[in-house]
Formats: sequence, C-alpha cells, structure tokens
Amino acid sequence: MPQNNSLIKVRNTMRRYSLIWSKYNNLPPPAQYHFDTMQELIPEKIVRGTLGLEIGCGCGWDTHIMAKNNHSVRIIGLDISDGVYTASRINSNLKNVNIIKGSAADIPLKDVSCDFIYSFGVLHHMPDYRKGFLEISRVLKPGSPCFLYLYEDHSDNKIKYFAVKMTAIIRKVTTRIPPRMLYLFSCLLSPLFVIIFGIPAKIFKEFKLTYGLYEKMPFNFATSLFSIRGDIYDRFSAPVEHRFSQRTLYDILNEYNFHDVNIKKLKTIAGWVVWGYKNNV
Repeated sequence: MPQNNSLIKVRNTMRRYSLIWSKYNNLPPPAQYHFDTMQELIPEKIVRGTLGLEIGCGCGWDTHIMAKNNHSVRIIGLDISDGVYTASRINSNLKNVNIIKGSAADIPLKDVSCDFIYSFGVLHHMPDYRKGFLEISRVLKPGSPCFLYLYEDHSDNKIKYFAVKMTAIIRKVTTRIPPRMLYLFSCLLSPLFVIIFGIPAKIFKEFKLTYGLYEKMPFNFATSLFSIRGDIYDRFSAPVEHRFSQRTLYDILNEYNFHDVNIKKLKTIAGWVVWGYKNNV
C-alpha cells in the first residue's frame, strides 16, 4: 500500500508540473533565471568539468543558461514531467544539451559519471527525497559537488512557520482540484496575495525599522499583480512538500557521503542553497 501511495503521488506530480511547464512553451528563455540567483550566492563556479546534470530541468531555462555559457561542458537536463518537451525545444540549437525524461529516484546515468549536479526546488517534492540524495551521490564523481535549492521549514520565523503549516492543511484540499482549475484559481489569487503581502513587503523593505518584517512576509518577492501565480500554483498543487532545517540538511549530506557542506539562506525566495563535495572514498 505505501508503494502504491508513493506511485500515485509521483503520477500526480508529473501531471501537475506538466501543466505549469506547458505555459512556458512559447516563451523565450530569459537572460537570467534561478541558476544566476544560485551562482550569486555560491563563491565558486557551478558549471565545471565535461558533464553536468540538472535534476528537475522543468522548461529548460536553467539548462539553457548553463549550456550557452559553457560550450565545452555537456549539460543533461532531467525531468519527470512533460516539461522535457518544452526544454528540448528551447535547447534545440545547443549541441551540448541532452534532455531526458526520468526520475530523480532512478537517474538513467552511469555511476560516477558527472562532474557536477545542479537542482533547484526538486528533491523536496519527492515522496522519498532520500532516494534523490542517494542517486546524486551515486552518479557524481569523487570530489565533485552538488548544488541544491531546497525549501526551509521556517522554524526560526513564527509568521512563515504558521503559514507553512496552514498551507499544508489547505493543500490536502487543493491537491484534489484538477490542475487547470487550480491554475485558474492561482491566477485569480495572485493579485490578492500581492496586495496583502507583496506591496506591504516592498514598503517594509525601504525602512531599517521595518526591514525585519519584510524578511518575514510571505510572498515578499512579488513584483507585479500576476507575478506569483506560478508560485501559488506550486505551493498548493504539489502532492508532496518536504521542508528542512539547516541542521537536518547538514546531517543528510553527511549521511550520503558528502563533505565540506555549505548552507546559505536564499532570502529573496526563502529557501536553502546547499552544496557539498562527494567524498573520495
């Protein structure tokens, strides 16, 4: 029964993210995306060696940015959803890109084959995220790094911690709503959330006295009325959402054979940027 439940969650995840990535089908890749946000925070070059893997490439924008700026490195983009078809189209002119449809729980690559692994916002949506860490350790070469973005549990922020708990309760209902209908709701809710959270957060950000409130506000990264519709959909549609404390992530990386683990908070969208190096033995 647990295996069947996990399989159902995986299929629902595929279905729901296939919808959201289809919205990007006719959009050109931006000059900057999540990769650039990560690279600004990490004091070393992410892309290296001759073969890199992006786990959860989605529509392929980060894959595109990494590949177009590093022609000597082959970038493999892996995703479980139909986003791979959008990613393939976007990267069709880059000879150093391969897009593969597959699961992070069973990466279709040989052992010790990758010089680096990059993943933004994926492992926390796996029914068993430990399989993802195990696979990352398996396909990385000894001494090579992984660079990950993962949700934080906000245990140090009472406002966001409460919001996370409430969202988890609401998601028990919203994950039963058909994806297209839920996306429509997300579009309708986006302006409301921007007015309630985004606009006050912008004001709080401007003053030293209220800057702390800005950091604690949910959706403080909103830029326009419909800018967070995808974030709302992601928040309420994902069948699985794990959240991590800093201590937990240190322990997980050490457990799965990594050393020199670094963890920094990505304040702009509230999460952990984590990287470490696979042990040589």
